Amino acid sequence: MESNIKRGAATVYATRFTDELDGKQTLRVLNQTGGNRNQSYDEIEISTKDIEGSDYGKKTETISFEGLVTKGDVALRKINEMADNKQFVEILEIDTDSKEAVVGSYKINSIDYDYPNDDSVAYTIEAKLFGNKATESLTDVPTGDVLS
Repeated sequence: MESNIKRGAATVYATRFTDELDGKQTLRVLNQTGGNRNQSYDEIEISTKDIEGSDYGKKTETISFEGLVTKGDVALRKINEMADNKQFVEILEIDTDSKEAVVGSYKINSIDYDYPNDDSVAYTIEAKLFGNKATESLTDVPTGDVLS
């Protein structure tokens, strides 16, 4: 019997960018171990002679994802380059079961590298949505790529 509960392992993150040689590419960041999306809404207090209460204010949406650094990971390298150049990054949050992706343009807030032991290096990327996001149906879940 199949479960209706969405699995965390079914969500992966990818970046879409234009490569000078190959045109537009969508690549997964390799060895992801987790992710998070947070939506928060400011509150506006309303008080008139007829009504008192709260209304929605500004919406803020952030995503973060983490994993283990893979040598030559093209997507991770591209995210770093674009953040260094103060460019927005198109990030896809992909449901690998349905091949549906939530796509948006993000300002990278932080890229953290952690060196916990001799065996691996971990990364964490946090980004804030710029503008609106859209939903796309993908034909395939993108793979990652490494520089040789």
